[in-house]
Formats: sequence, structure tokens, C-alpha cells
Amino acid sequence: MTPSQPDARPSTRTPARSASGTGRRRAAVPGSPGREVEEMDVDGTSVRIVRSSRRTRTISAAWRDGRVQVSVPMGLSAEAERDWARRMLKKVASRQPTGPDSNGDLLARARKLSRTWLGGEVDPSEVVWSTRQQRRWGSCTPTTGRIRIASEVAGMPGWVLDGVLVHELVHLKHGDHSAAFHAMAERYPRQKEAMAFLNGVSHATGRGLTGPDGEPDSGAPDTGDTDD
Repeated sequence: MTPSQPDARPSTRTPARSASGTGRRRAAVPGSPGREVEEMDVDGTSVRIVRSSRRTRTISAAWRDGRVQVSVPMGLSAEAERDWARRMLKKVASRQPTGPDSNGDLLARARKLSRTWLGGEVDPSEVVWSTRQQRRWGSCTPTTGRIRIASEVAGMPGWVLDGVLVHELVHLKHGDHSAAFHAMAERYPRQKEAMAFLNGVSHATGRGLTGPDGEPDSGAPDTGDTDD
């Protein structure tokens, strides 16, 4: 299904410095010899590193699927890759594409969904895009009414975004995934379809993202949040 937001085009290209390779985990891309992809945490921000044997002299960075993708030559050391990722992240951060809504519009959208499908039973205080939702599509803090939506969702169809918003809205009232929770969430007609879409994305990308109906990570600190 075609995302509602195309890949952003701003790209920064910089000559690469050679560096000796060091042992590290690499994930080859099936069907793409000489290409490897790895997710890297850079100062709390997830960056996708793409290594290519065809790339020998340049390093480029651009927004892809809601995150920064840094393309580097094969053979750079882990330290060099991280250094370049940090530098390129700074260069393209100001060019981050906006989602279909700003944070203010996202709050208005969530409140409209609550009125339309949830009888206005929940009223979020704040709804924001987040680049730190590395394992969840959304999370909320029932005690404050604050909802966070993973920036990756901005590139998905609007009805999927609505499904994630409804899921988190219902968590403001129901902290678990009880029958009452599902009954309320499924007042939104495309809720099950949206959840199936997200589960498919998680499986296809192999990123280990927790689907909205998954349980929070074991061992996670108790922050009062309901994360999915």
C-alpha cells in the first residue's frame, strides 16, 4: 500500500574518508549483493545505516520512512560509521519532513476521533510526533493525557494513523488490553484493519516493533506510561 507521504528528497553528500573495518554485526539485504542495512542508535535517535560496495567515495543522508538514512561505503569502521551518522544527522535534522499534521493538528485529529467514535469519553491533553518510539508505534501517559506517536506512522495511510490514535486514546481509559478495551477501540470501523497493517509492516521490516496489541517490553521501568 502506497504511503500517504513520499520519501523526502533533501540529501547531503560528503566525500568519505577511508577507514579500516572492524568486526561487527551486519545484516545483508536479501537479493541485494554488496548491500547491508543496520539500525544504529545515535544519541537517542534511531538512524538507518546502509552499506554499499558500489559506494566508494561519498556518504549521503536523507529522510526515509520517517528516519534518517545514512549511506556509506562498505568497509568503514564502526567508529567511523557512528561519527558520520552523528555528523549527517545534524545536517539533515532541520530538513525533517513534517507529517500530515503538526503536533497541534495531531491533537485536533485525536480529539475529533474521540468525539466521532468514542463518544468523547476521553480527551487527550497533548498528542505529539516522536522519533524515540523505536519499538512502539505509540504510547501514552494516562495520568497526564499525553500521547506520543512514532514518526514512522506519518508516512502511512491516514486510516492507519487514525487506528494508532484510537488505540492510544482508549488506553487513556483502559490501561490493559481487556475485552472492554477492544470493544471500545473497535468502535472505529477500520481498527482491526489498521492493526493488521502495522503487524505486517513490523514483520516485513524485521525491526522488532511491538504491534499496538503487543505487551510492553519486559523489564521496562514503570513510568506510569501505557506503551504499545
